[in-house]
Amino acid sequence: MSDMRDVIMNQSEQISRSLEVNKNVKVSGKFDSIILAGMGGSGHPGDLLNALSLPTVPLYVHRNYDLPLAYLTQLGLTRPLVIASSYSGNTEEALSAYQATQQKNLPLVVSASGGTLQEWATRDSVPFCHIDFPDMQPRHTLLAAFTGLYAALKNSGLVRDITSDLERVAQALHDVTPSLEAPGEQLAKKITGKIPVYLAGENLAFAAKNFKIQTNENAKYPAFWNTFPELNHNELLGFSKLKESHNPNHFIAVVLRDDTGHPRNQTRMDVTAELYREWGVTVEKFTAPGQNLLEKILTSVTFGLWTTYHLAKINNIDPIPVEGVESFKKKLEELAGKIG
Repeated sequence: MSDMRDVIMNQSEQISRSLEVNKNVKVSGKFDSIILAGMGGSGHPGDLLNALSLPTVPLYVHRNYDLPLAYLTQLGLTRPLVIASSYSGNTEEALSAYQATQQKNLPLVVSASGGTLQEWATRDSVPFCHIDFPDMQPRHTLLAAFTGLYAALKNSGLVRDITSDLERVAQALHDVTPSLEAPGEQLAKKITGKIPVYLAGENLAFAAKNFKIQTNENAKYPAFWNTFPELNHNELLGFSKLKESHNPNHFIAVVLRDDTGHPRNQTRMDVTAELYREWGVTVEKFTAPGQNLLEKILTSVTFGLWTTYHLAKINNIDPIPVEGVESFKKKLEELAGKIG
């Protein structure tokens, strides 16, 4: 448990360190799109780049083998920059994307902490973004991976320059992190015994998805997420008859709010919360603190880390290992062999 606490308390340091470590990473050329090939936590930096509207060209997060070149061609995008992203450097889908990129003779950047991807990048003189935080889980190096890729893409003219804002937010996150633990622990107690559904408007959609993933991986606990207004057109109905057909106490809706979001979505959140309570669903709200969207997303992510840390603690579960995923990978390798 202590390792997870250290991760949360020190995560803001990932920003300043990664800015320094990757300050000279750059790729030359003109590109009309970016493909970030990454699974799990290694795909999150691309999602965060998009959530902040930073890329100056379309960025597609590819969570599969090979590359989605046919799809890009249909959109008239023929000059992509490919990013092979894998914290370990050994994720087979990312390795597959690397090989496909080399076969197509496309420009490439690698983001990893080491492993086969770093070896290949060194061998092939491919620009390398170093996630200089060894012996951590990929999901816990979000800020390091995001900042390293941001630095490389900024140097290449492919994202807006927010370096000064990143530096300010790093300090703000350092200051606010301890104060988010108590509300996170309180929410964990309310979640215990229920299935959480994390909801947000478009501004905090990344945070809601991240909250769900941290619940799965840290607390080893099922969870779901959705966004306004889409959920009002389908998912909402799934809760409308709980009192009649199921036990409504099985669910808790956690609404992440950003008061600068679309005013109609603010109203939708209030109406949805009212209906859910009438239908027997517990509803909790968290209003993200911060001066801008970057800060609000990162404080919401930190709130999720504290909540899932305490949820794991309540259930006497170690939040760090992902033994289920490792067992799956081992069985997959036994059946299908290892890529490389």
